[in-house]
Amino acid sequence: MAPPARSHARLAPAEGATTLSAVSARPLTRRRALALGAAAGLSSLLARSTPSFARPSVRGADPRSFGLDIEAGAFGADGRTAALRAPRRFDLLGLRGDGLHGRGIEVRVRRHGGAWSRWVPVGPGRDHRPDTGSGAHASDPVWAGGADELQLRAARAPGSALRLHFVTVPAAAKRRGARAARAARAHASQLPAGAPTIIPRAAWGGDAVRPRATPEVGDVQIAFVHHTVTANDYGPGDSAGIVLGIAKYHRDVNGWNDLGYNFLVDKYGQIFEGRAGGVDQAIVGAQAQGWNSHSTGIANLGTFQDIPETDAALDAMARLIAWKLPFHGVPVNGQVVVRSAGGASNRYRAGTDVTFERISGHRDGCSTECPGNALYAQLPELRTRAARIAPAGAARARATLEAPGGAEAAYGAPLAISGAVALGDGSPVAGQAVSIQKRGRSGRWVTVARAQTDAQGLWTAQVTWRASGQLRAHVKVPGTPTVVSAALDATCLPVLEAAVTTRRVRQWRRVPITGTVRPIAPVTVKVERRGSDGRYRKVDTVTIKPRQGRFRASIPLGRAGLYRLTPTTGRGGATARAASQFVRAVRR
Repeated sequence: MAPPARSHARLAPAEGATTLSAVSARPLTRRRALALGAAAGLSSLLARSTPSFARPSVRGADPRSFGLDIEAGAFGADGRTAALRAPRRFDLLGLRGDGLHGRGIEVRVRRHGGAWSRWVPVGPGRDHRPDTGSGAHASDPVWAGGADELQLRAARAPGSALRLHFVTVPAAAKRRGARAARAARAHASQLPAGAPTIIPRAAWGGDAVRPRATPEVGDVQIAFVHHTVTANDYGPGDSAGIVLGIAKYHRDVNGWNDLGYNFLVDKYGQIFEGRAGGVDQAIVGAQAQGWNSHSTGIANLGTFQDIPETDAALDAMARLIAWKLPFHGVPVNGQVVVRSAGGASNRYRAGTDVTFERISGHRDGCSTECPGNALYAQLPELRTRAARIAPAGAARARATLEAPGGAEAAYGAPLAISGAVALGDGSPVAGQAVSIQKRGRSGRWVTVARAQTDAQGLWTAQVTWRASGQLRAHVKVPGTPTVVSAALDATCLPVLEAAVTTRRVRQWRRVPITGTVRPIAPVTVKVERRGSDGRYRKVDTVTIKPRQGRFRASIPLGRAGLYRLTPTTGRGGATARAASQFVRAVRR
């Protein structure tokens, strides 16, 4: 499908639509699309003459999501679809489909019979993701503020069907915005000392979007700053509804556990609790793939590619970070080295050690333009503000974990580990339960052993080791945030046994070999023949795939002579070799 023309003529508008000069109609890159949306004010998609919140199409206080399929042929020669009527009124929308990325798709909306909004880009939505797990990845959500109809246009028409996803935020939920400040003040007494005023989940409707699973706890080494790529033109009472809409979209459309961000800040300086689990905990979000387990994510409501964030929002973020990082025992300034967990949107391969500023932009760790050029340029000022008000020292409880005998054990054998738990002043934490957790294949931390600290705050434990991976100590110390130790990489050494059923076969025949291997993995048998000089030289390599930990194969031998068969398994530093088997091939 050809992109819109680049002449100085204007694009033919749809009925009731506003026109857009062709200079804005050339093929859109993501950078240019964001710039176009910001230049247009990324205003609430509906015209300013229309109130931001319309009468909802559903009753009650719970948001609803629904969808609409868009066939690939719906985009005409001018790159536009016809005006599309949604199944019901909506406040937020997004797109999903294989043909979404690199198409420069934009959307505009209206209420039935009203004027069209400006065109706003629909971001590809690849920036914010969990560290692991599947979860569908749709576009970034776009705030519409109450509309019935929409129209799409693309610089390059998608080659496959798309799915439109909508969220409706009912009036009862929107009215929470007017009560949010009062709720935050009432909630302040429940927060740790020094914490800024934070609007709790219940105040913006988070109870209607409950997490799918128990929140995971990591550690906080760094604060990532984001923007939500949504409207910049909204009132202070609108923010709660926008947060609720994003939460519903993240959980039900993307399939994530919960709202991706740990905190959200609006342009008026209001701070919202994001992902559930407690603002004083190191909750693992879905805001910076590959770094979520070691960071907290703060999203700014709006798009800040060309428009800078407000002074009120910068002040709110500074107060939040100046409390949050020291509360977890780290400073707000300086640098820190964090190891990447990898991922499709990560800039670094898994296992890479990367140096970050303690307050960084999302783009520093992931392939994205987030938090926008204008806000990214404000990060030095944000660091200065946070450092000015942060406490002089940061002291918190801490936990350690180590493997005194070495961080490796044979399959099925016990791995001995130990550690300590102490308060920030160094005093031991006695009688405290310790959970020893292992990161599973899904990326989640699972408790595999338990221990308890003695009078000196020390603990010991044994873990039956059956797969290489990371271990950590997880401790809930009363009066402090949950403490986790640094992760320990421990290796599981394979156990391999093999034997041949005969020591003599006729030349050009096969010799049976059997054995067991744990953990289950391919077994490679190196076949060597002894030469006249007494040295063995490789003549073949046979790979065997075991079943339920057992394997059996017939190894072909060649001309007469003495053969050595050596089975091995594993890779890297986790390998095993069974005893070599000697077989003689004879002429008769």
